[in-house]
This record gives sequence, C-alpha cells and structure tokens, in this order.
Amino acid sequence: MILLLALGCPSVGSKVDTGSSAEAWPEWEEEAEDSGTAAVELPEDDNDDLGLCEPEACIELAEAHDRGFATIQYGSWGLEVENIGPYAICFEAWYTFLSETSQDAIAGTTGASEIEAGSGVTLPYGDWGTDTEAWWCVEHNQYTNTGSGYSFNGARAPELPGEWAQSASDEDADAAEDHTDTHPEDGLPQTQHNVWDYIAESPVFVVGRSMNWFEVRGGQTVDVTLEVTNLGRVAGEARVTERVPPGWVVSAGSPAPDASSVEADGGQTLSWLVKADAAVEPADTSKDTAYGEVSLRYRLTYAGPCSGREVGYSSTVLWADPLGGAYVSEGSSLIVQCCGDDDGPNLGGGGLPP
Repeated sequence: MILLLALGCPSVGSKVDTGSSAEAWPEWEEEAEDSGTAAVELPEDDNDDLGLCEPEACIELAEAHDRGFATIQYGSWGLEVENIGPYAICFEAWYTFLSETSQDAIAGTTGASEIEAGSGVTLPYGDWGTDTEAWWCVEHNQYTNTGSGYSFNGARAPELPGEWAQSASDEDADAAEDHTDTHPEDGLPQTQHNVWDYIAESPVFVVGRSMNWFEVRGGQTVDVTLEVTNLGRVAGEARVTERVPPGWVVSAGSPAPDASSVEADGGQTLSWLVKADAAVEPADTSKDTAYGEVSLRYRLTYAGPCSGREVGYSSTVLWADPLGGAYVSEGSSLIVQCCGDDDGPNLGGGGLPP
C-alpha cells in the first residue's frame, strides 16, 4: 500500500510534451528511444587496458544513475539515494529530480560528501544547516508517495532555487532568515515559498541528457539527447549550449544548432535557441504536472584512439526572467569510455550500432 505523506508540498511533475518547431538536418534519421538503462557488468580486471577506464575519484550521480549503479526513490523519511555500484558517488551539488507519482524536488547538500559503495543517503524535507542534506518541493499541489521512484537526467537545480536551498536569505525582507521563518498561510519555511513564487512568476529552465555516460569503440557513433525542461508556470525562451571536446566529432543534429564554433583546442561548441511552454499543474494531487520540454539531439563520433576514460563538459541553459535578470542552470559532465580492443564489447550508453 502506498503511503501518502502530506508535507504541504501539494503536484507531481514528470515528463514534458513540448517540442521545437525547427526542422531536422537532412541527414538525420529518427531512432527509437531507449526505454531505460539496465545495470551493466564491469569487465574482468585481467585486461590490462581496462585500468584506463577506472575513475580516479568518485563518479558523478548522473553517471552512476545511467550505469544502473544508483537508485533514487521517496522513502519513509525523505528522498533516498542508494549507491548499489562499485564506485563512490560524488554528492556535492543540488539536483532536479522528477517523479510521475510523487512530489518533484530539488535536492542536495549544503556541504560536499561522497556516497560510498553499498551505502546511501536520506534527504529530509526542508533541513537547513552546514553540511546538511535536504530536499525542497518544486510543485505546489502534489503529495509525496513512499516507494515512488524518480527520474534523473543529470540536471542540476536552477540557479536561484539552488542558492536559496543552501544559502541564507531574506527574500520577504522581514529581518528573519527564510529557512527558519515560517509562512503565515501554512507554517512552511519561507524558503519553500520563495521557490514556489519564483516558479509561478517566471520561466525556470533546467537541462540534462537522456544519457550522460557512453562506452564506445574507436570510430563509433552514438546518439546524444539534451533534455531541456521549463519548470516555470510562464512560457520562456532560453539559450542551450553544449561543448564537445576535441576528438569528439558532431555530424548531425535535430533540430540543427543555430550557432556552432570551433574552439582553440579543436573542440566544438553547439548552441540552440529554444522556446518552451509554461508548465501546467493540475488541481488533482494525484496527477502529474505537464512541463514544457524540448529535446535536442545530435550524433557524436568518438574519432580518437581508444585511450580510456574521457570527461567532457556540462551542458548549460541560460534564460531571463520577466524583470530581465539572467540565470543559468547546468547539467552533468558527458563521459566517454573507450577501453580494450576495438572489437571488444560495447557495454552501453544508448548509442547507435557501430
């Protein structure tokens, strides 16, 4: 039986249904979307080349999630992130988590920590303090559901909500710090109402990828999909940027980037101007919020020799609020692993056949 926990964060958001009207490049052919990413088995340690793909430190949460090394769900006492993989997970940022059956959240820690292999972390609602994990509501009309899973595409929390979650503020100018200042209508922290008011009055964008981790062979082409989501209840326009390191060659996009440049190191920067509808939040607390979403796809060929594990850049999305203030959200790093013989197995990453 699902337990409903009424935390005063009443809607739930999930996927979005708004796309871009720009046409695909002529050479682009639509491919079926993967329904999910299964956990992968690590190669045997007796291959001398595999050490090149071992991470030097903890891996990002997005990579762990893509590889089936992390689970995210709502538990009895808060949002739970479990590390079921072989590597420690870096947990040092604020992220955006969406669920079809529970309250959408921004969540993270005011400090920095690692989730060791075989352990987990529970993020309670609205906690505040140094080195404290917590989550805050995104929606206004959805209850939390114990046992509900969350989707995660590497999107970090949007700029202002992320700052309010982990830094002292007094947005209502009443000389009381907002985390400890209770709102007269419902007794929730003023910080929660700061987030709600901002989302209600402005477009608020986040960006991630359907997959952030790829394991390839030299010369293999993979399919990268950027997912741009407008959490705000106001339609908006945003600039999305993706930087591709040297040796990773972009051959197509859908829609085509409206700007592209070659960097001094030989890498490439792609840029799209996107428009997304306002989020629509139903009054029924059992229904999802329909967010404005745009998908941007491009093909990436790993052109270099197999040289191990390469860490790319985070995608970004930049937008302005109705008053002209400019804000930015980031995604997670793009990871490409190319290990062992070129004829070896391809272990995942959602790529197209070589």
